[in-house]
Amino acid sequence: MPNPVLVRKLKYDGSLRSAWPGDLIDARGDDWLIVFHDPERHQKEPPEPAEPRGFGIHTIGLREPLTVLHWFDELGRILEAKCDAALPATIAGRTISFVDLDLDVIVLPGGHHYIRDRDVFEARAAAMGYPHEVRRAAWCGILHALRMVRRGRFPFDGTPEALLGRELAARGPL
Repeated sequence: MPNPVLVRKLKYDGSLRSAWPGDLIDARGDDWLIVFHDPERHQKEPPEPAEPRGFGIHTIGLREPLTVLHWFDELGRILEAKCDAALPATIAGRTISFVDLDLDVIVLPGGHHYIRDRDVFEARAAAMGYPHEVRRAAWCGILHALRMVRRGRFPFDGTPEALLGRELAARGPL
């Protein structure tokens, strides 16, 4: 049974970067919410033209300065995981919002990974006046993501793949 939510990705100044409907499908205590994005039912606004069609399993940190989006193709194969340094998410009704802090860890199939957008982070941090504690939170989120990836810890422990399998099985034949 769908449990609809809206995931809002904000810039530090509070402006909307994107809004993406999804279904809340799981939680890990008070630390993480997990949202399923189905291309048949959930359209991201504004759409990202370079993003391939597929499924998303979005793991959103409520305590950690991090969100992780596992992106799968239409056959359920992992394309990449994007770890966004972000302020911990907040919940208001059926809306989950987080502030993206520009730094990312990109994880490719097989576990290869790299940090992306250091220059974007520095430029936006200066332009938007990120305080010291926000800059620190961004780097803490990136370090946390690197540890999780390298140690195979949640959500890099097979959980997103299992949840996608469950959602696709419940959906029935394509």
